[in-house]
Amino acid sequence: MRKVAALSVVLMPYFVAPVFSAPIVKRLLILNPVNEGAEDNAYIGASLAETLRTRLAETYFFMHPPPEAIETTQKDNLIQNEDLHTKSAALQMGAWLRQDLVLAGKYSVVGNRLKLHLTLYEIDGEKIALQFKTETVLSAKMFDSFSRIADELGEKMKSALPSQQDLSAAGGSYYDPEKGKRTVLLSFGARALGFSKTTTNLTGETTLSNAEFPHLNAELTYQRHHAGEIFNRRYKWPVFLQFSLNGGYAKKDYARDGFNVPTRIISAEALPAVGYVFSLAFIRLEPYLGVGLGYANFYFDYSALTRKPVDTTVAQSVSTQTIEQYYFFTQVGFTTKYAITPRWAVVLIPSVTMFHFTGGIQAELNARLGVGWYF
Repeated sequence: MRKVAALSVVLMPYFVAPVFSAPIVKRLLILNPVNEGAEDNAYIGASLAETLRTRLAETYFFMHPPPEAIETTQKDNLIQNEDLHTKSAALQMGAWLRQDLVLAGKYSVVGNRLKLHLTLYEIDGEKIALQFKTETVLSAKMFDSFSRIADELGEKMKSALPSQQDLSAAGGSYYDPEKGKRTVLLSFGARALGFSKTTTNLTGETTLSNAEFPHLNAELTYQRHHAGEIFNRRYKWPVFLQFSLNGGYAKKDYARDGFNVPTRIISAEALPAVGYVFSLAFIRLEPYLGVGLGYANFYFDYSALTRKPVDTTVAQSVSTQTIEQYYFFTQVGFTTKYAITPRWAVVLIPSVTMFHFTGGIQAELNARLGVGWYF
């Protein structure tokens, strides 16, 4: 046992390293600097912004929204070009486009000199990350001047953006928090499912009971983390919504009148739920609570019974019986995620399910093991 524990400690960094060594991608929106000078040099803003994006991308790793998305967002929200340098407009554009950082500013040209003032805003917290001011000669080789400005700015962006070297060292693998908000889980496990030990006749009700037996099941779950951001980008509560579809199948003998009755069970359940995230050192715990609807189909084979049940509707005994049942249930559980890579995780999902019937409530324990995929 000690050797196994020691080996686990030795191997742990190899499993954890891909996650924690992977750079976290940043979304950087670079808006066209606004011309505040007397001369008509509006074209400079677009050219300068494009140069900044291109040159910074050579050193740093970030994502930038396509021009069409920027134009559409600006138009739909009535943001004027001359206002793009203001803090309010920059933060609004960044929030609408779901960015982490926004670079906005203004410039003026007097004679052959270009004065530039840029500000980098962080969307979270709505604060200024850095201020950048420079002045340069605007020669005939205008793009050379823009490249020098981009290089100067790049020296100050080290604390805000991961580098291309970090990305290369991670083998091109990176963690995208925006994509990590959506997860699909596929899990398999066993649950305890029971039914009444005796049935009076075919028209009688069959309910779940404390007679437990293994019941294999598979579940597909969709999760949306930071659910508040669906309504407002600035809601950062670690609350998530999830919807699960569970299918199960089992074969079991149960005793009736001293004989075994082979039984086949097929079940299907749908469970919407809400949960909260606790991030620990190497794992994430996601407790959740949901109320769902279930369906169970029981098929009983009475061929081995000496005295077979009687269907009162036709007044004759039968050798098989099928009973369908719909029910509500409440489930409380927690998903444990251990990330192997930035996109894949191993999940363990223990839970307690309470079935609600007219005759009362029955509780059962469940456990599933599976994988999760962030997208």
